[in-house]
Amino acid sequence: MSDFGVTLLLGAGFSKEICRDFPTMNELTKIVFADEELSLQVRAIDRQLSLFRDKELDEVNIEEWFQILEESEAYFKDPKVADRRKLMVRIALQVISSYIQQISSNLTFTPEQLDKFEVLINARVNIITTNYDLIFEKAIAELISHKRIQIGTPYDLHVGQIEMAHQRYAGTYLSAGQIDKTKYSRIFKLHGSCDWYTPEVESSERIYADGSLISNFLREETRMASRQACENMSPLIAGPTSKKSTLINSKSMNPIWVSAYSALRNTSRLFVYGSSLHVSDAALNSLIIEGLPASVGAHIYDRDPKRVLERLNKLTDNAQNHLIPPDRVSFSHLVQMVSDYQDSSHV
Repeated sequence: MSDFGVTLLLGAGFSKEICRDFPTMNELTKIVFADEELSLQVRAIDRQLSLFRDKELDEVNIEEWFQILEESEAYFKDPKVADRRKLMVRIALQVISSYIQQISSNLTFTPEQLDKFEVLINARVNIITTNYDLIFEKAIAELISHKRIQIGTPYDLHVGQIEMAHQRYAGTYLSAGQIDKTKYSRIFKLHGSCDWYTPEVESSERIYADGSLISNFLREETRMASRQACENMSPLIAGPTSKKSTLINSKSMNPIWVSAYSALRNTSRLFVYGSSLHVSDAALNSLIIEGLPASVGAHIYDRDPKRVLERLNKLTDNAQNHLIPPDRVSFSHLVQMVSDYQDSSHV
């Protein structure tokens, strides 16, 4: 097997494993609805909107809620109603970005966790994640500071992302079909990140940047280039609507998804950790259906693995999918399994 034959698909459950403060989707929904400014807007609209299917607002998944608000123009002709719903989406995005960035900035690792990250980064695997946090960036920054890996910035391992941390030689940019020369793992952040440096955009669209990563790894001569490249960037926080598809096809997101598709096409084993593969996420499901070879199965790391297996069996060759017992669902076991699989594949 060639390098990068193993792919990890990491969801919110992975972040929760590393740091208990990171929210699940249900927890994130409650955090958003607890925002005072958003609560004022909620009280100003009709709570018994038929699109909510008689659910209370705190019973609606935040992505479903975005979907309702984003599609409201099809149901309400009053432009003021549509504008109010757009404002609510903007407020919610700010709350999510601010909350996740704050947790990411305060994140620390145990020595054992950092050892595991070093093994994983050196394993030469594809790391595809739908998470917005800075877990990998923080871990890589710490490994760099202790000279345990030899790269310039935490962003050197990001694939398909428009240049933002520093300038590299243009020939090293990755997109579909290009070859990665690095000796480390690749990171594909399908939904972007809450650390993007966007000082030139309007405040309502600003992403809350992690100042420590920027100050430590952005040289003065490259900051202007980063600003220009990131002007239109924002995390892909959207409901499962046509708007999400539009964002995926934007100039900042499309290279990431195209590169992730290419990575999946060459995958010999998929490890799914903490991702529910929810039926509403048509974009992610399509990526797996179209990108992952039919004969390639997955190891499923989840507290409710049977539910994920049911979803995955509809997307891949079910004979090749395997459940990891819940009592072995841990970051340590994931890293060990990846290492063992890589070693056996190179024999």
